[in-house]
Amino acid sequence: MATEPKPNKVKTDLLRVEGVTKIFDGVIKAVDDVSLTVAQGEIFALLGGSGCGKSTLLRLLAGFEVPTKGRIFLAGQDITDLPPYQRPINMMFQSYALFPHLTVWQNIAFGLQRDHMPKAQIAERVESMLKLIQLTSFAQRKPHQLSGGQQQRVALARSLAKQPKLLLLDEPLGALDKKLREKTQVELVGIIEEVGVTCVLVTHDQEEAMTMASTIAVMHEGTILQTGTPDEVYERPNSRQVAEFIGDVNIFEGQIETYAADHVRIRSEVCVHYLMHGISGHVGLSVVVAVRPEKIVLSKKRPAGEVNWCVGEVVALVYFGDHTIYHIQLANAQVIKAQQMNRTTDLAEAITSGDRVYASWSGLALVVLVQ
Repeated sequence: MATEPKPNKVKTDLLRVEGVTKIFDGVIKAVDDVSLTVAQGEIFALLGGSGCGKSTLLRLLAGFEVPTKGRIFLAGQDITDLPPYQRPINMMFQSYALFPHLTVWQNIAFGLQRDHMPKAQIAERVESMLKLIQLTSFAQRKPHQLSGGQQQRVALARSLAKQPKLLLLDEPLGALDKKLREKTQVELVGIIEEVGVTCVLVTHDQEEAMTMASTIAVMHEGTILQTGTPDEVYERPNSRQVAEFIGDVNIFEGQIETYAADHVRIRSEVCVHYLMHGISGHVGLSVVVAVRPEKIVLSKKRPAGEVNWCVGEVVALVYFGDHTIYHIQLANAQVIKAQQMNRTTDLAEAITSGDRVYASWSGLALVVLVQ
């Protein structure tokens, strides 16, 4: 017996940024006409390199900077001109900014005490936060007696204790080593989702954004290049800049040779690409074709057919245990990357430096971007 499908939950926008620009010294546009919306309960990542404007945008949301133009709305209220202390927003910094002379319990309680919350409610809220971050037994320790990951969780608990409508995270895991950072990312998402708070995260780390966020906005020179889910931004970048910033990518420049509704044929210097889907364009248009390293298959045997492969020499390889990255130099001196999983310990047929190899890919793996 068929069951009725569950109705889709309609997301309510909590944060709305409309045409916000921030100019410093009269000429420098740190943020340039940015508009975005963040849904209730969402973890939204602002991703970009140094100087792209992501931290300035976060400070505008917090109220530490005032927009040159544009408006910011939170839960329908215009908060553009409100000072930071009147905004139902908390911000957690990379340094955590814990008070070294206070215990974990006192650090979490600090903001509640400043708001003159009754002592009984403070105690209840702090104990609730300690249980949430699983540090109840560490309540009387000082920050220097905690690991980096534990300090990060205390800083998060202090930010959540005041039950803000919006939580801002500025490079929250930048001070942690790689292994601890990966573990803490999962913990952090779990805590944020359990509380149900809406979160805007600033990071330059692509893996962090892909792991933690439900929506990513890629920033460059003060503007947002693309907004979408992690898989949308990675698999379907809307520009060469986005494709090259998010993960590794191989770029082939070429021109459209055949254009039809259900396929496109693109000729580049070293190969011919055949896409099994249509794009917007015309014959002769110059485009770039993006292929992710993990979409490429390497073989010492020539593939069948004449499209979607090239040949070259392995000039370097980097072994990562579970996978290997091969650097392959093509006839035009371009070097592409191919990522292959290490599924066997049999090295007899292994590809190694100096080998002549064929790199091939599916027509469905290609993304075409106008130059």
